[in-house]
Amino acid sequence: MSDSPSSPSQRSTAARLREKVHLRHDSGLPEPIGRKLKTEREVERLIQGEDKPDLKQIQTVVGKLQVVIADYLESGKTLKITLNPIEILSAIEAAIQEADGHPSPWPDGAEARAFFIHGLYDEIIQQPSNIFETRLFPDGSERYVPISRSVWKACLDQLRSKIIEGGKKRMS
Repeated sequence: MSDSPSSPSQRSTAARLREKVHLRHDSGLPEPIGRKLKTEREVERLIQGEDKPDLKQIQTVVGKLQVVIADYLESGKTLKITLNPIEILSAIEAAIQEADGHPSPWPDGAEARAFFIHGLYDEIIQQPSNIFETRLFPDGSERYVPISRSVWKACLDQLRSKIIEGGKKRMS
């Protein structure tokens, strides 16, 4: 017994089905399905923050981070702890490493100063849970989504650069 259809009418039906499958494959997905898949991919890309970070938004977040750091440093005055720019940068560097998926590079310190620097690091890495960005979705709506890892890293990089530039200006 063969796998081919036994009657001529069955053979023509099988040939027509193969032709339809071949044509559909050549022309791609039916348009409504293709649009839906494209939209789902766009939504996923938007939520994951795969687009380039918005410079205006980065400046806003950096400004908020500067306030958070200033408030934290102010709280050190009662403990008579004043951090220098290198110590602040070390906390920011640790936050950048954390954004890359690496744990804090130093253990909690028993000494007050090390404990305070680690506290600054903790304060910084908690900020993304409080920051949302707006995204324009394919359906035309604008929604808030949690800040993406790429935007967060860009913010930390910008903050680091501002502190370094500020230090250079003071030295001149």
